[in-house]
Amino acid sequence: MPVTPSILHDLFSLEGLTALVTGAAGGLGRAQSLALGAAGAKVIASDVSVEAARQACDHLEANGVECLPLEIDARSLASIDGAFDTLDAAGEIPDIVVNNAGVSLRNSALEATPEEFDTTLSINLRGTYFVAQRAARRMSGHGGGRIVNVSSIGGLVVDGERSSVYDASKAAVVQVTKNMAFEWGRYGIRVNSIAPGYMRTAMTTDLLPTKEVEDELVRTHVPLGRVGEPRDLNGAVIFLASAASAYVTGHTLTVDGGWVVSM
Repeated sequence: MPVTPSILHDLFSLEGLTALVTGAAGGLGRAQSLALGAAGAKVIASDVSVEAARQACDHLEANGVECLPLEIDARSLASIDGAFDTLDAAGEIPDIVVNNAGVSLRNSALEATPEEFDTTLSINLRGTYFVAQRAARRMSGHGGGRIVNVSSIGGLVVDGERSSVYDASKAAVVQVTKNMAFEWGRYGIRVNSIAPGYMRTAMTTDLLPTKEVEDELVRTHVPLGRVGEPRDLNGAVIFLASAASAYVTGHTLTVDGGWVVSM
């Protein structure tokens, strides 16, 4: 059968689907939410406070995306449970979940504190895990779904000094993605992850403090010759959330300008 424009549209369309994005007010979350909405999805924009979630929705709606704000503090199981209870009461069952909420607290392995360790793991790993779990419980009774966990190149390689705790949390995300994919495939739930390289967001400001630092990092680590922009995740998230990746699960897709292959 020839590949026609209508077939391509159907492969990548998210029309009629609902996508929950955590950390939707941040740079990567906002970009992914816009991409999902542009592909036709209704977006549930969640963030640590209802104010941040509403701000995310305001931006999405200004760009023509149907949006529902939702407060989820990824550090709190009570917040996660309450958020899904709210969705249940409203009859909203996400077809797609993008686990984007995260934190980057950098310190050396000699100096990292228990507080930094606990905060990083509670948001990057624990929050990701239990948001996915709650979503999968709903998806399993409704024909399946797609879960995209946002990891990092730090989950695959050492991405610099002062990264041990962050990298450990993201490596764990890569692994639980595989475990979830293995266990939940029988329910029609596909679970994949995206591993971004350095992206130009507020979270990476301290990693790219000057143009000189950025230029050196690009010269030594990024074959494509530039730091990533949030929009560089658009194609990856649409692919993993859509029928285009119908036979893909347990995979981590690097979006890093070639950083990992340069190591």
